[in-house]
Amino acid sequence: MAALFNSHCARLTAVILLVLTVFRLWYSTHLELVGDEAYYWLWSRRLDLCYLDKGPAIAWVIAAGTALFGQTVFGVRFFAVILASTTGLGIFLLARRLFSDRVGFWAVVLAALTPLFAVGATLMTIDTIYVFFWTFAALAFWRAKDETRLGYWVLTGALVGMGILAKYTAAMELVCFAAFCAWHSPSRKHLRRPTFAVMVVMAGLFLLPLVIWNWSHGWPTSRFLLHRGAWDEQTRFRPFAALTFLGGQAGVISPLLFLGLLAAVCRPKLARTPRVETGYLVALFVPLFLFYVVVSFQQTGQANWAAAAYIGGLILVAAKWDQLIRVSRRARWFAAAALGLAFIETVILHETSWLHLPPRIDILDRARGSRDLAAKVAALQAKTGAQFVIANKYMTASLLSFYLPGQPRSYMPVSSPPFNQLVLWPTYRQEHPSENALFISDSNQVPSSLREDFYDVQPADDIHTMEGGRKVNRFYVFFCRRAPRPADAVSSP
Repeated sequence: MAALFNSHCARLTAVILLVLTVFRLWYSTHLELVGDEAYYWLWSRRLDLCYLDKGPAIAWVIAAGTALFGQTVFGVRFFAVILASTTGLGIFLLARRLFSDRVGFWAVVLAALTPLFAVGATLMTIDTIYVFFWTFAALAFWRAKDETRLGYWVLTGALVGMGILAKYTAAMELVCFAAFCAWHSPSRKHLRRPTFAVMVVMAGLFLLPLVIWNWSHGWPTSRFLLHRGAWDEQTRFRPFAALTFLGGQAGVISPLLFLGLLAAVCRPKLARTPRVETGYLVALFVPLFLFYVVVSFQQTGQANWAAAAYIGGLILVAAKWDQLIRVSRRARWFAAAALGLAFIETVILHETSWLHLPPRIDILDRARGSRDLAAKVAALQAKTGAQFVIANKYMTASLLSFYLPGQPRSYMPVSSPPFNQLVLWPTYRQEHPSENALFISDSNQVPSSLREDFYDVQPADDIHTMEGGRKVNRFYVFFCRRAPRPADAVSSP
């Protein structure tokens, strides 16, 4: 362990990671859960081999955190912070192995200042887990490529496989490794030897729980993935959607850092860095990034989709800039401006209330107002006698489940096919066949399935969720009354 921190840059990196960990543990309780976190928290209360949209990794990690710290925000997010900090260590180790401690230090600084990683480090999402395994799989493969023994190949496959249990696109790292071997002639032999095949088979073994679960449930994941990627619709070519995706990447990485990354990838001779090491980082970045660019032509992509690609990308930027700033004043000014802009963005994104942005524009509104919504819904339940709650969106239902007193299960309208896990679990038809409900929606409309299930559905209230005296969101509440029982109908006047 002492050898790990035997340089000034290594010790500075350790200090940065320690300070960030303490800060993130403190900060993690200052925001309410976002919808996805609450959704995955529900999974952790029903542990399984797999779930509709993802593997089981995030459910088991949250279950571990809540077992230690209770069904609380801190319990949900604790291991997100720990994994993010450990990922920072992995970035340093990979950059050190490829280049130097100095490059490792700057790679960690870049990751700490990048809005995508800085803000995401306090949220328990699948990206936190899958990026962790992606980073250490990349580190293990760099050692494995020089080995004919199977140990590191098995380890690399296992790390990729554990990443797949968090997010299926973790399998793209195998494509990255194959691309590197095809390009790097000394490593090309592994494509013909058992070593590479053993790695792939090892990663594939981690798919068994997913296959078993899907087989027993009628293969719902395949239908979900087709729907999620809009591949069940007519093939489209949407250049504007792809440009929107690229613009989103510039936003979450920080515009100048993103431009620097594209320059480092597209112009390998921008600065003198070792050819093989540079090629490896390009191989870690390009396949996954291009995959999502292609997907974005069919469907508007999410800003976090390519998160794992930036592990190699940021290390490459750090290596290139480390060389350029030694010889170019312009490069020093550009690097300083990029770091400064990223720092400002990251600071602002940690607290936006002082900007007084309109509702739905403030990105942190995703983590505001749910506690207030739950309190107002609970009051309406007490007033109307409704025994349970239904919401029109899975995120709203999940957040209500977390924040309502006693953390009861909330439901969604029964629909088919199932495009979220809540619909696969027992519905309110099975668990509350004769009780009244409240329906919470962000639109003033009631789905037909509710009108089929309830004798009478009437508006009950409008709720404006508040945070610090500021309106965050608006919800419409409907009281859903079951049909009167025959005995009640006879006795009524």
